Amino acid sequence: MSDRTIEVPDPDPAVPPPAAPESPYKNLLVPLVVVPFMVVGVLVLVFVFFGAVAGEETSIEENLRRVVDGGLNERKQAAMSLVSQALENQRARTDGKEEPWPVGPDFNLRLARAWEDVSKDAEPTHRRLAIAQLSALYRDPEAFERLSVFLEASNEADPDGQLRVSALMGLSWLEDPRAAGAVIPLLHSPEPFLRQTAAAVLQNLPGDATVAALVGLLDDSALELRGQAAISLSHLGDARGAAVLAELVDPASYTTAQAADPQKFASARLVETTRLHAVAALGRLRRAEDRPLLEAVAKDDASPQVREAAMRALQTP
Repeated sequence: MSDRTIEVPDPDPAVPPPAAPESPYKNLLVPLVVVPFMVVGVLVLVFVFFGAVAGEETSIEENLRRVVDGGLNERKQAAMSLVSQALENQRARTDGKEEPWPVGPDFNLRLARAWEDVSKDAEPTHRRLAIAQLSALYRDPEAFERLSVFLEASNEADPDGQLRVSALMGLSWLEDPRAAGAVIPLLHSPEPFLRQTAAAVLQNLPGDATVAALVGLLDDSALELRGQAAISLSHLGDARGAAVLAELVDPASYTTAQAADPQKFASARLVETTRLHAVAALGRLRRAEDRPLLEAVAKDDASPQVREAAMRALQTP
């Protein structure tokens, strides 16, 4: 049996997974855990990032073959393994290490053939998603078109939003100038989870249009959406969301949000996680005017974790 597994999160959608360490997809998972997906009952990227991967160690090429030709359960297992292996490779490349799951020089050609084979499916499926995301991780020229297919998935084809959310994540991995243009319109989607995810992934798609779109969310009525926009702006070095970040630090903000909608921020752990990321974002901006707030939090906050985060933020060079 393989010891290569991905952590399975708390099944309660109101409770986010732990913050991810530095990774090839930058800090994207950090703000994503702020998004309270209990509103729509979906866990962010549960298929891609948090499914347990077990069984014998298998090469990426073999898992790609199983995605296309395997039985139903085999296809699901192989699809999860494919993306987790590609992410391991990406981390290794970032760290200057040898890839644990090497691929051959014709891998993009294999991806093209696999995509053609699975595109016979009548509706977008997880195996098509795995190939599209793999295309993004390996900078395949066709990755943008493949991922864009999923953004058009209907609620019937994608009832829990996994496909669309995961496609947005894949677009954030691309160095494709079209990616931001595909994501920004979803900030106005009628689906809350798509708006929030789009606001999160835009942190990895810098540009004037991205910044303008995120700034436009800072006065949104939903705390989680304007908060996500502010966190993403902090990753882009833009301080215009600092007032919203201060709002996220204040515990009273969540009491107000929950009074308006009892489903929001119902978990104390979610509130604390959100506050931790807001504190980190203020530290990232390194503004002198934010130091008094951070100093007060570091000294007197009721949460030891938030106090510690504020201390780290004050030390940000």
